[in-house]
Amino acid sequence: MITLKSKSPELMPSYATAASAAADLRAASELVIPAGQRGKVPTGVWIDKVDWDAVPVGMIPELQVRARSGLAFKQGIMLTNGVGTVDADYPDEICVLLFNSSSEPFVIQKGDRVAQITLNLVQRIPGLDAGGKRSGGFGSTGV
Repeated sequence: MITLKSKSPELMPSYATAASAAADLRAASELVIPAGQRGKVPTGVWIDKVDWDAVPVGMIPELQVRARSGLAFKQGIMLTNGVGTVDADYPDEICVLLFNSSSEPFVIQKGDRVAQITLNLVQRIPGLDAGGKRSGGFGSTGV
């Protein structure tokens, strides 16, 4: 129902095993996140299209960005926003917001697995108004 596109095949999210529930997101470029700081990691991946005919009535598809437990445990790297939601109408490159809670800089190489992504169907809350058209992300619909 959601089709992803990537700048290059090696950056397309992929499942580590046949039983993996989430696909790995990879860094599209090198980046260093200093100790105690946060960084925005581009993935080179974006939503290409949504097949709205495949979405059940009353539901909205959501891509959910989740932390990698190994990075959290071994490196002290976590998602800045806990869990990230990529709305179905988000038009830009998917980026991962990471926080380095360690005392050492965290070095990211192009292609490193930095987060995981899942596809979820979210039920809309009845009776709530829906706003207008999206113009971007990371606070574009208000603070």
